Amino acid sequence: MKTLIRSLLLWCLVGAGVVLAQTPDCPCPVTPPPPPLWTGSGEFSWLATTGNSKTSSLGLGVDVFYKPAPWTFELAFAFLHSSTDEVTTAERFKGLLSASRDLTDRIDVFVKGAYLRDQFAGLDSLFAASSGAGFKLFNTPSQFLRVSAGFGYTWENQTIGVDRNYANAIAGLNYKWTFSKTAFFSNDFGFLLDLADTNNWFINDTAALTASLTSVFAIKASWTILYRHEPVPGFKTTDTTTAVSLVAKF
Repeated sequence: MKTLIRSLLLWCLVGAGVVLAQTPDCPCPVTPPPPPLWTGSGEFSWLATTGNSKTSSLGLGVDVFYKPAPWTFELAFAFLHSSTDEVTTAERFKGLLSASRDLTDRIDVFVKGAYLRDQFAGLDSLFAASSGAGFKLFNTPSQFLRVSAGFGYTWENQTIGVDRNYANAIAGLNYKWTFSKTAFFSNDFGFLLDLADTNNWFINDTAALTASLTSVFAIKASWTILYRHEPVPGFKTTDTTTAVSLVAKF
């Protein structure tokens, strides 16, 4: 009987040893899924007042990314229309198409084309094509900062005055601060300099605060400035836009 009990205990110890030998000391690492190839967002804003005067403002925007690493392609457009007493007071259309390729974790090269139509700033159309390089100073989950520079060419058709075509130099600064799981601040700054007339330079800057409402929808408050040091004759140097938008991510 004692021999049988000892044999059973021995086999129990052997079985436990086999199980322990097959059990890893630590859990196996889980490989995260690859990031999606397609991402994007669309935003909508609307403001209307009635009474002594009737005003309305409509804003639309779409931004789509395709990221087959190490490439990133972006297609974006934004539209703004404002009216007072059914008379259009401002209308602007912007478009962007770009492609960039990461050379290292910090360095990338890019080519892009941008379009702007703003007759209330004296522009029937402005198209700029450029290429250059960018450098990521910070690229962490909470802080992102990228600087860029390059050269290009601009074709400009004015509502008043002489059309202008010129080579240009560009510089940019893109910043994002994710200060919580559901909110972040971003600022995108762009500078364009006419190499033939250095008094003709542009600044385009957009600062925005975005807070998630659900996994799909977010609320966004933004402020945009378009500044031209040498405006079309008869027009002001600065246009600003303040907007609160509903954003849908996809």
